[in-house]
Amino acid sequence: MRRHRRSLFKRGMHLIFNALVAVSMVGSVQAGRLTTGNDLMQHCLVSPENFCAGYIGGVIDTSHALFCFPPEVTKREIINITIVYLRDHSDKLGLYAPNLIINAMRAVFPCKNGR
Repeated sequence: MRRHRRSLFKRGMHLIFNALVAVSMVGSVQAGRLTTGNDLMQHCLVSPENFCAGYIGGVIDTSHALFCFPPEVTKREIINITIVYLRDHSDKLGLYAPNLIINAMRAVFPCKNGR
């Protein structure tokens, strides 16, 4: 009897786990459309240290070879540069957000060797 209960408990836990994974995947698919500059600007104005910082950080991590940061630049400065760029280029807010972040970083932190 005890073994049967343990087996039922394990099955129940697996069922709950799988249900949670499925629900989280549905949320990801619904939110999976491309992020525009306008979307990013809204997130950055509301909570610059949460979604905004993570999103910009992800773009920076995957494209850092396209610009050259000085060693002393901070995450907060990068967020501020991005927000200023988005405000100054409001006509481009409908474009893909990662491209706008890269453009902002290249404008402020160009590489000397033409990268």
